[in-house]
Amino acid sequence: MFRIGQRLPGIFVFDGMQLIRRVLWGLLFLLLVTGCERDYMFRGGMEGIAFSTDTVMFDTIFTSIGSVTRHFRVYNSYGSDMTIDGIRLAGGDGSPFKINVNGVSSPDVVDVPLRSGDSLFVFVEVTIDPEANADPSFVVTDSIMFYTKERIQSVKLVAYGQDVVLLRKSTIGTRRFTAEKPYLIYDWLVVDTASVLTIDPGAQLHFYKGASLVVSHEASLQVKGTKEKPVVFSGSRLEEWYADQAGQWGGIFLRPGSRNHEIDYAHIRNATIGLSVDTVGMDGTPPLKLSNTRIEHISKQGLVAQSSSIVAWNSLFADCGSASVALTLGGNYEFYHCTIANFFRWPYRGVPALLLSNYYVNEEDGEEDIVDLELALFSNCIIYGVNDNEVGLDFKHRVKSGNDSEETQVNYLFDHSLIKTTLDPAVLSNSKHFKEVILNESPLFIRPGDYNYQLDTLSMALDHGNLESARLYPKDYHGNLRIDAAILPDLGFVERVEEQ
Repeated sequence: MFRIGQRLPGIFVFDGMQLIRRVLWGLLFLLLVTGCERDYMFRGGMEGIAFSTDTVMFDTIFTSIGSVTRHFRVYNSYGSDMTIDGIRLAGGDGSPFKINVNGVSSPDVVDVPLRSGDSLFVFVEVTIDPEANADPSFVVTDSIMFYTKERIQSVKLVAYGQDVVLLRKSTIGTRRFTAEKPYLIYDWLVVDTASVLTIDPGAQLHFYKGASLVVSHEASLQVKGTKEKPVVFSGSRLEEWYADQAGQWGGIFLRPGSRNHEIDYAHIRNATIGLSVDTVGMDGTPPLKLSNTRIEHISKQGLVAQSSSIVAWNSLFADCGSASVALTLGGNYEFYHCTIANFFRWPYRGVPALLLSNYYVNEEDGEEDIVDLELALFSNCIIYGVNDNEVGLDFKHRVKSGNDSEETQVNYLFDHSLIKTTLDPAVLSNSKHFKEVILNESPLFIRPGDYNYQLDTLSMALDHGNLESARLYPKDYHGNLRIDAAILPDLGFVERVEEQ
């Protein structure tokens, strides 16, 4: 006989409670081990992954060899752990940027685990030597590409490779820009209400993609370039290939109510719109004075104005995807010794080089709003290009009703100018609008394909100018005298001077 629980020699006695405890401990251990092992099989959905920023900006100015590090975070907002298939530097080993992902320094990191609701750090370093750097651009760019099963996403990298004054999303008061350093504008530069921006001779303003200069209500733009030191407004890419590429930045916008603008010896190029003038100078304030200025390589209009007053002389408006000069919604305009040329090389241009109109269609009610064209004078000018018609006239007249005797003003005059047009001969024979005009003859520019708009020795535009207009502006764009006792002035913004 033996009692329960009594251990006899050589005989195993079953203990049920002990076995149960061992099984429970085993299950608990298995659960713990299983819980610590994550499979990361999920590769992301259509929503992609989230970032703390879409652009990493290195806004430190590099005056010598510079190395700067920035970072951003990548988030997994899904309810499952995931694996990012790849994180790659688009520029690869040749990029000035370097990346480090969770301690792994490589331009190409694959199979990166990321827990649900967690994030990881991506560190970015850039090293630029402005003197040794073969790329002369102000802006050095690259991207980090993120690959998941359903999407490819990117974070932009932007650094500045030269010594510049950086202005990003800036609103400024009265200020003077000098030629000491170039200015790099990113996003926008706004001249605040009632402020004055004065730009000294030789200053350079470079605009990153899409950036613009906006002059606000009652503010003023004073551009003080000279023949030897013009003021340059252009894109941020300085490589030779970009020199004549249009649409690299937004443009210059003189907003309604801005005033007292003077632009002398400016080069405005490579923009989407060169110079936009909206309701300026028609309320008793001085007109915009635009002199000795070149507006070229623009993807839309070179100069577009509406309901404004402008006096322009010795200026070139050339090579635009739309009109080189568009004067719309009425106004008062005087152009003396200007060349309006359009040899734009890309897709067909359906708009003439010069467009005049006095109305616009109100989008809300579809009605035509008509504004008087008080004056559009072109004296000693050249309007020419590759299209058959380079002068567009688009005018509307008010419909009289009852005792309404108000006449629509449509006053324009081409005086001693050379124009290319298919306008009706009856229109062209009206001396009120066309006086001493050379029709459909080539001005014989020396090399318009290379943007040289000086006149050949056989050009009919030589010695055809109005002497009175030349006396108002006796020197041409290059500072040469137009007035000679023996001959009349030439047409256009430059006088031909024979070599001695």
